[in-house]
Amino acid sequence: MKKLAISNQKGGVGKTTIAIHIALQAKSMGYKVLFVDLDIQANSSMFMQEYIEKSQNLQTMSMVPTAQLFSEDSDLSAIQNKELGLCFADTDFADLLTDDNLDIDAWKQNLDTLNEHFDLCVIDTPPTLSTSQIAAMVVADYVISPIELNNYSVQGVINFSNTVDGIKAHYNPNLEFLGLIPSRVNKNNHHQLSILAELQKEFADRMFPGDFYIPERQAFSETSSLFMPIWEFKQKAAKKVANNVRPYFEYIVNKVMIEEKKGR
Repeated sequence: MKKLAISNQKGGVGKTTIAIHIALQAKSMGYKVLFVDLDIQANSSMFMQEYIEKSQNLQTMSMVPTAQLFSEDSDLSAIQNKELGLCFADTDFADLLTDDNLDIDAWKQNLDTLNEHFDLCVIDTPPTLSTSQIAAMVVADYVISPIELNNYSVQGVINFSNTVDGIKAHYNPNLEFLGLIPSRVNKNNHHQLSILAELQKEFADRMFPGDFYIPERQAFSETSSLFMPIWEFKQKAAKKVANNVRPYFEYIVNKVMIEEKKGR
């Protein structure tokens, strides 16, 4: 099971929406997916719970509290042998964070237990440097960072890169920074485009190839309220957006899973 953390250090950039779409893209490609929500805002938990319940196919999808992953006495049988498993953030997990009581050894062991049951684990982290964000990258094979194009983008990339480099140096030498994803991009906003060009120049080794960004579109933002990925929308405008962004999610899944097949 490959583990992909979706992480940044600033809220409001579409991190959760991107995490959800990567997970559901992988599922649509036939991979067994575990989705772990480490963000106590629990937005991805709400989405995925609704998605699972609306699917009316609980034989192949199930869920357990995220707090179980940090317990030595956890029972994870409900999500084993499923096409989609969800570990949802709830008050128990929030209490663990409040008490600064995350058992990292149990976290690692429980993910190892689930290793044979899933192909890909997508971890949604809080948008701040925190114990749970670090916990995600300590176990991850890859990390992706959505970013907003504004005057603080360059410094934000530097700060997050330093965090990743520190974790690689001290905790997880196998962690690979897969790339930055510019999010909520308005292609008619010349200021944003100039910042994008600067990032592509300054951080070429940490950008995805080509014009790889998530556009600012109403249909894409509505996915969080309708609890379905953009490619399941029936509106013509939404289908156009899906045709633009879905190849990005497919690219990410392939990038991760091809390495899995190679035995990385």
